[in-house]
Amino acid sequence: MAFVLGRCVADEAEILRLAVDQANRRKGLATFLLNELKQYLLQQSCKICHLEVRSSNFAALQLYVKNGFEEVGRRPGYYRQPDEDAVLMALKL
Repeated sequence: MAFVLGRCVADEAEILRLAVDQANRRKGLATFLLNELKQYLLQQSCKICHLEVRSSNFAALQLYVKNGFEEVGRRPGYYRQPDEDAVLMALKL
């Protein structure tokens, strides 16, 4: 199972959640979902897509970079248990 949840307001979008269950990881599902979401957002006239991810989530960071997202900022100590920064990323559509 895998899903992506996002929202588009005016011409900006945000990915709220992207998840792939452990048994189905490394099969291209996350990339497929990102590509489908990008196409949908383009149809909605979105110009940019934002997201945030834990700084320790290396797999997610690699996935997003591979799919064109760039780091645009950080929120120090944003996450708790454990305390971690949030990496802010964006993709121009």
